[in-house]
Amino acid sequence: MIIKNNPEAILLNCEEVRESEVGELISLLERELLLSELNGEPGIGLAAPQLGIAKKIAIVRIDNTKINLVNCSIDKYYDPFIFKDEGCLSFPGRVENTKRFQEIVIKNNLVYPKNFIATGLVAVCCQHEIEHFNNKLFFDNKVKENIKIKQKPNDLCNCGSNKKYKKCCGK
Repeated sequence: MIIKNNPEAILLNCEEVRESEVGELISLLERELLLSELNGEPGIGLAAPQLGIAKKIAIVRIDNTKINLVNCSIDKYYDPFIFKDEGCLSFPGRVENTKRFQEIVIKNNLVYPKNFIATGLVAVCCQHEIEHFNNKLFFDNKVKENIKIKQKPNDLCNCGSNKKYKKCCGK
């Protein structure tokens, strides 16, 4: 069951996942994500700490994209932007504008792909879920409304369109 509105219960000192645990934990995360959707609270990702499990594992499920994040870390960050109305299944109804990155390089230690690049919404979701097992919550990245991130013409636009700034809001 997903822990709700209790930061202390999900801010856990997470341990590495053993290879023998991966299948069972992924199944549990997928089941809980589906139950959440059936209960009217759809989500696109879920991490073990949200279930009270102190393990470094999470899933991302966006349309046909299925990513398992196991003992991973973000190696590089590119193109900062402000992501509007980020939410979390552990804090229903709460949304914040957060500082995120349009593109990240992930080192995934136990599952395929080992290293990969995530962009757009997938990158945002991966950042969010990885933070769960690194003792951080999405509202720790909250930005003040008057903060703007300087955009260069060839950067991906802050609006999240996945277009270059010069071809989008920078026209």
